Amino acid sequence: MVILASEFLRRGNELIKEKVHPTTIISGYKQAVREACKFIKDHLAFEVTSSDKSILVNCAKTSMSSKLIHSESEKFANLAVDAVLTVATKTLTGETRYPIKSVNILKSHGQSSLESKLFEGYALSMQRASQQMVTSVKNVKIACLDFNLNKFKMQMGVQVLVTDPKNLEKIRFQECEILKQRILKMIKAGANVILTTKGIDDVANKYMVENGVLGLRRVDKSDLRKISKATGATIITAMSNIEGEEVFEASSLGECDEVYEEAVGDNDMMFFKGLKKQSCASIIIRGANEMMCDEI
Repeated sequence: MVILASEFLRRGNELIKEKVHPTTIISGYKQAVREACKFIKDHLAFEVTSSDKSILVNCAKTSMSSKLIHSESEKFANLAVDAVLTVATKTLTGETRYPIKSVNILKSHGQSSLESKLFEGYALSMQRASQQMVTSVKNVKIACLDFNLNKFKMQMGVQVLVTDPKNLEKIRFQECEILKQRILKMIKAGANVILTTKGIDDVANKYMVENGVLGLRRVDKSDLRKISKATGATIITAMSNIEGEEVFEASSLGECDEVYEEAVGDNDMMFFKGLKKQSCASIIIRGANEMMCDEI
């Protein structure tokens, strides 16, 4: 490759010395690329469909032939191909698409790299907001939130003048009451798993634990978007409607078969199984240390 590129540059340099304009030389290179691609397509290539798995695995093995995992390239090539075939979707025109962003890759060091596995669903490297919450929920209704589930605080610049010290306790009670009402409205709408990109405090945890709800806090926004798309949920940024009342619609909930927490090596992971709207795949990479996992 390097020798060929150097030779092209040498020939191009000779043309420049003969006063040929660089634009003309570049257009010549571009024309040569088109001709080369046409020749490859006509004489050296043949059609491959997704059913030709052995050919797809061979293509993946070529990419996997690094110094570290060359001996295990068969295993990882199969993982990669299976993951991509899992996320295949049909468009309205009948064309098959393979959204690579639907494949999530997680690292958990420990054990042999041959312990790496594919999970047909979405996995997150995090644990429940509280250890008292249930570890598994079936027939899941997911609420995806982009706001805090902490005690309600007044906005910046809002001043409250308290004339009687007794009223101070009422303010504190009302702060907790607003949070309680928000969570109960979600639970009443049918939510049994709540995901938020922000925090969940102890008061919110208490109401979730009492109602058997599983909560995850500080979920990455990109992960939340993928989960909402795969489950059919709507990401809620505020609960207030046009009239200024706080409501939570059941139509904004997503669905999947099961959500459960499982320890993988030193890390706890959340697994979303049986997503309703779009298939996802997660590859969990195992390795002796962080560098090995990064390389894989």
